[in-house]
Amino acid sequence: MASTVELQFSDIDKASSSTQSRRSFKARWKESRGILLGTQVAILCALTALWEFVSGNPGEPHVLIDKFYVSQPTEIWAALVDWAKDGILLPSVAVTLEEALLGFFAGAVIGLLGGILLGINQYLAKIFTPFVNAIYSIPRTALVPLFMLWFGIGLMSKVALVAAVVAFLVFFSTFAGVRDVDRELIDKLRLMRASTWQVHTKVTVPSAMTFIISGLNISAPYALVMAVTAEMLGSNRGMGYLLINSTGQFYTAGVFAALVMMMGVGVVFMFGIQLLSNRLLKWKNARAIREEF
Repeated sequence: MASTVELQFSDIDKASSSTQSRRSFKARWKESRGILLGTQVAILCALTALWEFVSGNPGEPHVLIDKFYVSQPTEIWAALVDWAKDGILLPSVAVTLEEALLGFFAGAVIGLLGGILLGINQYLAKIFTPFVNAIYSIPRTALVPLFMLWFGIGLMSKVALVAAVVAFLVFFSTFAGVRDVDRELIDKLRLMRASTWQVHTKVTVPSAMTFIISGLNISAPYALVMAVTAEMLGSNRGMGYLLINSTGQFYTAGVFAALVMMMGVGVVFMFGIQLLSNRLLKWKNARAIREEF
């Protein structure tokens, strides 16, 4: 009876120590992230203050760079405020973000389906790989005039250009991931009389998920880049239009304000992709965090 009671207390102590260990781990993880974020904010503030200090009109004290070339953080902020008051800021961000998101999702679906199809079918891969490589070798910006001829200068031409870029990046990552799947796992499922659909949904796609997410992470910035590039080459709205319009007027603060807008939208865009990555690869991220500590 005494030994049974001791065992019960021992189990309780182990459970308690395990709970404390998990809480300690979470506390250390939050603390480390807080320190990292604080350091990043401090560096950003220091660089912004230094930029404001050394830029200005030539001949003024402490001025090392003419603000005509690099502007100043205060003037950039004033340009953003003016655009917001004039009702230009948010509509421009919305247009560019719409183009990037629609093109990204369309290209991701095309690249994902194409990568899986050619990855699991070697015969089709041998037939179509040369064609894919040939089309991929075409500079994406060279497609802008063609897409404008087909779809006009509106939304569809930008979406098509973004999709053309994203599709290839996701395709090659997915194709490599499917080809990298352990053949023994597939053979075991086939011995268990699993259907082709079950083999690919239970083994092929989950095993290639790391490659797929990597392709999405890589292609996400390019979606925004190509949307802005298309706007710069032919558009009357969007962040790219604001950038090229400010350049034509030699409005340096407006150029940097447009760049700041792009950086902000890009960070949000990448943050969303990172959340998706963490969601789909939750088990892998948790293991990496445990190994770090």
